[in-house]
Order: sequence, then C-alpha cells, then structure tokens
Amino acid sequence: MQARFLKDFAIALIVILLLAYAIRLYALNLQQAGIPDESKYTQKSVSDTLLNKIKTIESSIQDRKFFQFTTTRDPLRQGNVIKDKFDMEKEFMQMVFNTFRPTGTYLDKETGKRMVNIEFMGKIYTAGVGDVVEGRKITWINENNIGIYYGGAQTLAVQKIPPMPDFSKEKTVSNNLDNY
Repeated sequence: MQARFLKDFAIALIVILLLAYAIRLYALNLQQAGIPDESKYTQKSVSDTLLNKIKTIESSIQDRKFFQFTTTRDPLRQGNVIKDKFDMEKEFMQMVFNTFRPTGTYLDKETGKRMVNIEFMGKIYTAGVGDVVEGRKITWINENNIGIYYGGAQTLAVQKIPPMPDFSKEKTVSNNLDNY
C-alpha cells in the first residue's frame, strides 16, 4: 500500500513542477513583450558600409597574424643596392659551389684508364672518358685538362678551390638596378 502513496506523491510532484515551469514561462513572456523591437540607440548605430569596412579590416588583421613567410633569403637583406663584405663573400661562395670544377686527374692502377675527380654542387664525382657527370659527357682527359661535351665541346683546366678574395679592402659595389 505504501508503494501506491509513493506513486501518487511522485505524480503530484511532477504536476507541481510543470505548473511552476508554466508560470515562469508566462512571466518571461510578459517581460519580453515589454522590450521594444528597435533599440533607442538605432539611429546612433553604424551604417552597413562602415560595418563592412570594419569587418574587412578585422579580417585583414587576422590574416596578417597567421601569415607565414616562405622566403629563403633574409628579408632585411633583399633588394640591397649596395653590397657589403657579407654579400660579396656569400656571392663568391655560391659561385664556387655552382662551378663544375675538375680537381685532379690520376691513372687507375687496376684498369690503366685516366680518371678525373670533379667537384660540383658540394659533391665529388670520379669519372673516366665516356662517363656523364651532371649532364656533361667526359670526352678526353690528360694531366692538366679535361674535355667535356655540354651544349658543345669545352676544355676545362684542373684547378683547386680558388682562394677567397679579401673583400675588406674593397669598397662596397653598387648593384645594377636592372635587377628590379
């Protein structure tokens, strides 16, 4: 019998809660009805064009915050009209790095063929007559020179790495403005 009273009590409690929520909802609806559809500040608000300009500026600022530079050069050194010692040394090292340079020749004891060591782009290659190194075919080799075919027959002298010039004594050199 007590279970029946407990069930009636639960139903009564649910009905009371629903009635309380209905009264609260009605009170909130009355409060909302008292709020005007347009604010008293409507005439002082910003125009649509100005609001669009503000949004454009804000999006531009956000884009700049998350922009990632992909330049490989130092942005403070780009477009220098005057080259300093640092620029000239870097230019010289890049020129040496990009030069296809035979560094020495020798006779291979096993095959009896003359071979050449070539340095190019930071790599050292060993090649003989008929071999192709970085697109250049070796046509002949003697003690001091080699012949290659690369867009035409060429003769290259065996040479060691050229010494770094002393750029501290030279005055700064102006770049040609044709690069811009």
